[in-house]
Amino acid sequence: MEMMRATGDLIKSLARFSWALSVYTAGQAGSMLMPGGASAASRAGAMNDIANAAGGQLSGPVRTTYAVGTNLSSGLIDFVFSTAGFGPKGQTPSGPTSGLSVPMLAGGLRRVAGVRTVSSGALHRQVPQDELVEALSAYQREAAHSPSDLKSIVVGLWKSEGLSTTVGKYPNEENTFSDPRLPRAALPIAHVGFGSGSTEALVFDPAKLKALFALRAARDYQEFSYEGIGAILRIYERGLFKVMSGALGLIRLDAPDGPDPADFFAAYFAQYPPEIQRLIAHGYGRIIAFSNMNIYSALQEITTLPPERVEGAAHGAGFAFAIMNSTDLPRMLEASAVPFDPKVRAAFQNGLAYSLVFFDWYVPGLLQSWEPAGALETELVELARAEAALSRARGFPLAFRLQNARS
Repeated sequence: MEMMRATGDLIKSLARFSWALSVYTAGQAGSMLMPGGASAASRAGAMNDIANAAGGQLSGPVRTTYAVGTNLSSGLIDFVFSTAGFGPKGQTPSGPTSGLSVPMLAGGLRRVAGVRTVSSGALHRQVPQDELVEALSAYQREAAHSPSDLKSIVVGLWKSEGLSTTVGKYPNEENTFSDPRLPRAALPIAHVGFGSGSTEALVFDPAKLKALFALRAARDYQEFSYEGIGAILRIYERGLFKVMSGALGLIRLDAPDGPDPADFFAAYFAQYPPEIQRLIAHGYGRIIAFSNMNIYSALQEITTLPPERVEGAAHGAGFAFAIMNSTDLPRMLEASAVPFDPKVRAAFQNGLAYSLVFFDWYVPGLLQSWEPAGALETELVELARAEAALSRARGFPLAFRLQNARS
């Protein structure tokens, strides 16, 4: 199996390498000459090094074309190899997988709408502090006009995330999320966006991110920023979702690759303490849900991750699934007993329940007006109500976890 995986990596690297040669120069191929006994894995690594070097020598429209081509080819190659059985095998659902189904067209449109809405809140310049305060306040006020309108709440959250991403991408010395004029309701999502944008601007540098978050984040909300790192970690992976994100303005079309993905970014995760690792896995899982066409395939992919990352990522997938499908959320809650390992199922359901806590923090009154129908929906709504009450008593919500989670 290991030999097959290495051979698959080699063939995929050959395809990526051929694209690099078409826009770079065949002369660089000389550096690829290796002893005859070199392994498939080492040859794949050498070709990827050359492909990366090729991209580094390009600029302007040619660089953008190269980046898009690399991601398209990677996405198509990964799809073909996954279909052929080369990809990692996750848990197979042990029961029906129709309860949380969303029609393919509707699901695709919801994903595109989500990326577009986040992008619509983003700017391509520095944001003066007064403008940041005014815009985040306006988005929250608009969403609060109808506490039971989940769609309006999600739009407000996404626009706030997009604007806050801009604050991270375009540093401004006057920006701070400790500004008392900022609505507390918007601080969790604002820190998520800020974390994502800062990750792009600082190219995943752990020391610089830690220093920036300590300087700019509001007390009790700093951890939300780290979740944004995981989102960008996934978005920056080569593939079709990266192309879509670039085409819709979420990231640059020629955005670079992220950290070394070996052993699921093991070296990168190791630079953070355990709780921050959980938050990064959560952000990664959130985007897994966005980049898969159904939640069952998303959860199956999540079960291929290292065991210590699975629950955080499954929680993130549940949170994202609720946001994407907010208009169907009552049905989703009732059908949330997904046919996976109990820990995966519980983490997914905790993510759904946490989304309600998150929504209710942004627009107080949502959970008070909620009238659940089914037994499981009622159970999860009651859990969310209890957690929302704890958040208000505490003065802030916990960062993507419940105090009394399901197990």
